Amino acid sequence: MTSKANRSLKVALTRRLVLGLLLMGVIGAGVAYAAATRFANRAFDRSLFDDVKVLANQVRWVEGSTRVSVSPDALIWLLADEGDDVIFRVTDLGDHHLLTSNGDLGELPDLNIRADEPYFRSIHLGSDHLRVAYVRRPVGPGNASALVEIGETTRKREGIARSILIGTVSMMSVFILVAVVLVWTGIGTALTPLRELEADAAQRSIANLQPLDPRKAPAEVLTLIEAFNHMIGRVVQAIDVQRQFLANAAHQLKTPMAGLRLQAQLALTARSIDAAHENMHSVERRAAHSAHLIDQLLSLAQAESGEAGLPSTRCDLAEVAEAVIERMLPDARERRVDLGFERSGGDTVVMANPVLIGELMTNLVDNALRYGRLGGRVTVRLEHVADRVTLKVTDDGPGFPDATRELVFRRFWRSDSSAGDGAGLGLAIVKEIAERYRAAVSLASRPELDGTRIEVSFLAA
Repeated sequence: MTSKANRSLKVALTRRLVLGLLLMGVIGAGVAYAAATRFANRAFDRSLFDDVKVLANQVRWVEGSTRVSVSPDALIWLLADEGDDVIFRVTDLGDHHLLTSNGDLGELPDLNIRADEPYFRSIHLGSDHLRVAYVRRPVGPGNASALVEIGETTRKREGIARSILIGTVSMMSVFILVAVVLVWTGIGTALTPLRELEADAAQRSIANLQPLDPRKAPAEVLTLIEAFNHMIGRVVQAIDVQRQFLANAAHQLKTPMAGLRLQAQLALTARSIDAAHENMHSVERRAAHSAHLIDQLLSLAQAESGEAGLPSTRCDLAEVAEAVIERMLPDARERRVDLGFERSGGDTVVMANPVLIGELMTNLVDNALRYGRLGGRVTVRLEHVADRVTLKVTDDGPGFPDATRELVFRRFWRSDSSAGDGAGLGLAIVKEIAERYRAAVSLASRPELDGTRIEVSFLAA
């Protein structure tokens, strides 16, 4: 069953067009009928008044009285009209004596009228509607005059108006029919590019996620096609991230898992309890290393995917830093490293997600502890200058050679001379999270620094 939201665009547009044309047709027919009635009345009124003048010329003053010089039978023949009934009446206005008539025209009209000027009125007699023309005709000495009236039914007038109305309605019906056919076929032709895009999308396999060609789309749906292509781009990016994550995880976990199996086998075949304990300690260290690697892989995948479940809020970097340092203190004590925290400037609030910012700081501190100097010093510092809040993590380790400084943020990259046991993911995670919040990441490693300093500069909230 088709829902209201899924109705055919073609049908909806045609229906709107038909309703609009029908409304225009009704209005047009009404205007045409009114105009036809007006002009028909004008023409028939002119003809009717001509008859009144002819009859008025037959009224004369004869031997001291007003008389009509034509007999009633002659007047009936003279004024006869095919299609309409004609009634005439001549009245002497001196004594309101009826001079001649062939029927009833009702009460006399208002007699306060000018002589020889046309006047009209409409009356109903029974079921007939009559149009009456009348004139006051001076005929003798003093104020002697006669009222000459001729009335005719309006059947011919109404017939002409109906004929014009029927012709107008017929013409509008043909016009609406032709317009609907043209629009129906035109819309179908205009939607052809959309059907081609539909066929193109339907025939594609999961491996073909190329954008649809927007040049084939009408201008009205161009933004929809562009939005769809943008969505396809995000899907491709998500698939690439997942594919890369699986490849990275498989590659990085293969070696630790092999080591775990080897140490477990050695423990099972050990000749003494001490040798078995030593093998089990190796298993525990490798398992911890694998767990750390898995955590970093998951953090990297989460940072790359831009997961909507981690919205940005007002995040105080100082609070996050204190929590991270407290959590990392046992590792610092194990390496005999002095782990400290400093801050300067104003508040340290940025718009970010505290969970991801915690991952960023954890990886920076962990990286400094792993590759810094045993018994050395690691400092976490926050500075608020102008509209930027900068996080700085400094260690006093051997640093990085100039040739490798641009490589440290690549995934799984480790220096050949590195003494740490990391997987080469820490700084890659830092870079991914920083880019998500449009923060600038930089690395300084020069002899005068006595180690390495990594800075992440955020826009202050």
